[in-house]
Amino acid sequence: MLSVDTTCLLATLFALVYIWCRYTYGYWKRNKVPYMTPLPPIGNMDVLFTMRNSFYLYLSDVYKDAKMSKAAAVGIYILTKPALVLREPELIKSVLIKEFPKFSNRSAGCDPHDDALGSNNMFFIRNPQWRDLRSKISPIFTTGKIKQMYSLMADISIELETHLNSYAKTDDAFVTEVKEVCALFTTDMIATIAFGVKANSLVNPNGEFRTQGRKLLTFTFGRAFNFFVAFFFPNWVTTLRIKLFTPEFSSFLRGTIDHVMALREKSKAKRNDLIDVLVSLKEEAIAKGEYNAQLQDVLTAQAAVFLSAGFETSSATMTFALYELSKRPDLQERLRNEICEALVAEQGTISYETINNLQYLGMVVDEVLRLYPVLPYLDREHLPKKGENQFDLKPYYDYTMPIGMPIYIPIFGIQRDPEYWSNPNTFDPERFSAKNKKTHKPLSYFPFGNGPRNCIGSRIGLLQTKMGLVHILKNHYVTTCEKTPAEITFDPLSIVLNYKGGIYLKFVNDKRYERNARQ
Repeated sequence: MLSVDTTCLLATLFALVYIWCRYTYGYWKRNKVPYMTPLPPIGNMDVLFTMRNSFYLYLSDVYKDAKMSKAAAVGIYILTKPALVLREPELIKSVLIKEFPKFSNRSAGCDPHDDALGSNNMFFIRNPQWRDLRSKISPIFTTGKIKQMYSLMADISIELETHLNSYAKTDDAFVTEVKEVCALFTTDMIATIAFGVKANSLVNPNGEFRTQGRKLLTFTFGRAFNFFVAFFFPNWVTTLRIKLFTPEFSSFLRGTIDHVMALREKSKAKRNDLIDVLVSLKEEAIAKGEYNAQLQDVLTAQAAVFLSAGFETSSATMTFALYELSKRPDLQERLRNEICEALVAEQGTISYETINNLQYLGMVVDEVLRLYPVLPYLDREHLPKKGENQFDLKPYYDYTMPIGMPIYIPIFGIQRDPEYWSNPNTFDPERFSAKNKKTHKPLSYFPFGNGPRNCIGSRIGLLQTKMGLVHILKNHYVTTCEKTPAEITFDPLSIVLNYKGGIYLKFVNDKRYERNARQ
């Protein structure tokens, strides 16, 4: 039997734990903000610990929870840390646009001391460094610069056609895993327009660029833990030596960028790509006597995020588009007709202006991004400047956010909300016709974010997605097969919107453009 002293000690300990839990997890109740019931000591993170769901789908569940249907904001707990999920469009508008200076940083973060490529890239870098860097990188994304890159992108698109033709053993059809094909294409695309190099992934699928890309987004338990700390407990990244990019990927990228920049500096050639911008920034720093290894890491960090974000987002969007079109042959027929008519009109090519004016192609891509926003939620940190008023939730709640409060905006949930979209889980490109777009409610659709910190590469991402779809559907139509999933199951370990397992489709050879051109 336990002694009286031991029993008293245990009882006191249990009482203290109980009081601590009641106080810690009573935060939202005390502040009279609707909240999801937490489970001590993991708060509302049980979905991650059990790996039964991803965090972004949990945010979607919070958004559509019947008990929260009238809530403007919902309190949750990241373990013991309070956080807010926003539902009300006016609050979202305030955070992303009206009160942006108070929310200019993401709540996620990387180790500034031991993870230079993670902490200094455009996605994670903090203000005011973010604003300065964005202004210097932005010129690469002007319409003029993108048009100058278009011929390079067209060359990779032709290589995609050649690659697909190599699959066909007969003139009939072949089955393949779609995401890998799309990722080979977008890896080659990003390599040429951002790095000025030929990755040749479509020719050699096991080349270094594609191999490193696969490893980067293979979510092992260790990688999932790193992302969990970086996105939810950034104050611990230094202590736990968390790295966003693996040492192998960092070494590969540093070597590649140093080599390419050295060649560009020596040749003085201009390709209107990211390397031109990085060389210019380096020369500017040298002239001011400010160039050092730390600045070179800042330059390399931009290349790191361009490669990882650029190939993954567009390849996922292409994959989801082909998946939805395979289930709707009537919609695919309409899109293929539009593509073939444009090809015939321009003798087998499609100009930059034409591809951006293909109305139905634009509608299809927009609808895919509504159903499958690759970055399915936004995170922000409440960090007003010294002397500024802290943000409050009035007139909805009498609550003022503390400094450092994490904010989450569930894009996936919002873009599938029946209040804004009829039959929200149905693929229907007509939602984005010129007429119907005028009826969209503000902030019911923002797959690239919104406000000053929206996705800087959205136009290039859209363009390479459209080019990939054009050059796939030009000579093929896609259908489901025995291995095609009836429904998409999302990967609970992935930090971006990704499916679990492969998506296999049948590609049927159908050179409609060539037939139409002969007529």
